[in-house]
Amino acid sequence: MAGEQVLSKLGLTAIEEMLYRFFLRHPNFAPDLDEITFDTDRHSIDRAFERLKELGLVRHHRDRGVVAMDPVVGIEKLIEGRIEALNEELRNVSAARTAIPLLLEDQQAGRLSPVSSDIERIEGLDEIRARLDDLAFFAHREVMAMQPDGPLSAAYIEAARPLDLRCLRRGVRMRTIVLHEAVADDRTERYVQELVASGANVRSVEHSMERMIIYDRTVAVVPIDPGNSARGALIIRQPSLVTSMIALFERVWSDARPVVASEAPPSTEEHLQLLEKKILTVLSNSSKDEIAAREMGMSVRTFRRHVAELMTRLGASNRFQAALLAKDRGWL
Repeated sequence: MAGEQVLSKLGLTAIEEMLYRFFLRHPNFAPDLDEITFDTDRHSIDRAFERLKELGLVRHHRDRGVVAMDPVVGIEKLIEGRIEALNEELRNVSAARTAIPLLLEDQQAGRLSPVSSDIERIEGLDEIRARLDDLAFFAHREVMAMQPDGPLSAAYIEAARPLDLRCLRRGVRMRTIVLHEAVADDRTERYVQELVASGANVRSVEHSMERMIIYDRTVAVVPIDPGNSARGALIIRQPSLVTSMIALFERVWSDARPVVASEAPPSTEEHLQLLEKKILTVLSNSSKDEIAAREMGMSVRTFRRHVAELMTRLGASNRFQAALLAKDRGWL
């Protein structure tokens, strides 16, 4: 009786299937279940027998013993029942759409609540990076940033570069203020020159300043702890606060010194960034986005955004074509 279980998708247990197949092989079997042993107890066999009768797969004939239903008829009936159950489940799931208007009413009530939702607190470096990725992705007019750090670390540049270049490729105006000492560093200078060559406006100041990023003049992000920006951030949408931050940015910007593009700016048209190369490599080796995203240490949503950006940059209509084009260009 050993063999592959083929009826599990129709809801039959292994014992039920073995018992049904037993009766198919032993027609007109006397209804003495004590003679049947499947390395299990009699109670399980009795229960399986009763279930088969409920499903109509077997019946007890007074003269002929146990008669198994013809598989063509019995299995078709099970399939029809399963399809009907799935259709009913689909109808129930689809009916959940009726809850959307109610939930939207709750959302609107929350926005009108006297407890302000215009300031959101997020914590942890991963969450900060994910939200900055979201805000940069949806920005369509302008990004204004004040970066009070000295020389930028390689990790910071690797995280910020794809967001900055993506905005610039989409035509988003970018203005960034950095410290004089930052652009005196070779690594930071190369990154700043790359941004300038791609269309960003960068200025530098000598004095310290507040860290902030403003997206489309409607959303501002500032650190919870200015001394440790990795702890968390405040996402501010309150119009009067955002307006004050814009005014502060403009005052610092007006006193800052423009960073002029070097005579031989770095070419970014065919330059493949480290993060993009990693994404292409993982994409070509992984069959599922979930696995690829886990290897990259980012969310699936963020990974898919990077893939979409790369496909656009390569002019590819699908991922397979993107991999081929990347190899043709020597990116892989």
